[in-house]
Amino acid sequence: MNRLVVLLAVLLLPSIGIAQKKSTLKDRWRSSIGASVHLLHVKENVTPAFGAFFNPQINIVNKYMDFSLAASMPISLGVHIKDSWIEKTFFYGHIPAVLEANIGHYSTRDFRSNVGMGLGVGYGAQIAGSSVGSGLVSTVAARTWFFKGSLTIRYMFHYHVQGTGYNTHTLAVAVNMGNYFNKLTHMNKMSKFQNFK
Repeated sequence: MNRLVVLLAVLLLPSIGIAQKKSTLKDRWRSSIGASVHLLHVKENVTPAFGAFFNPQINIVNKYMDFSLAASMPISLGVHIKDSWIEKTFFYGHIPAVLEANIGHYSTRDFRSNVGMGLGVGYGAQIAGSSVGSGLVSTVAARTWFFKGSLTIRYMFHYHVQGTGYNTHTLAVAVNMGNYFNKLTHMNKMSKFQNFK
């Protein structure tokens, strides 16, 4: 019986993570930059707006290698081009505040996984020309290695609640940037994708 308990502990501990040392703000902070497309609902149709995407994020819970709870702001700033559904060109912006649970790849500085995902909810402001509104936001993200860094593909849904605005589907592709990968431990080295010094 004791051998079974020890065997289970050996098998399960790496998957649930080992507690990290107390981390600094630098260990908790990360960001990504990329591009986004937003599908604004107009009656039974959608019309696109295109934007630049920036997502600053800080881990609130950073206790395990492959899990974190983070506060993030996946911001998009862009433009809607006049079409048959909305007959005007205007500035488009989406600024949500999201609480996101991350598992696997890129969840902490000491992650061990090649793939990961994030699930989050929050509330966001939406600017569509002279229209300003706000609403609930839900998001799901998938992450994996990309050259010497990491790539995130994110989907968000904005459910319009107040003001004038649109229910919106967003798809963003972003490269995770900064010094987050400079001090990854030996277990994170992937010779196929990484060239660690």
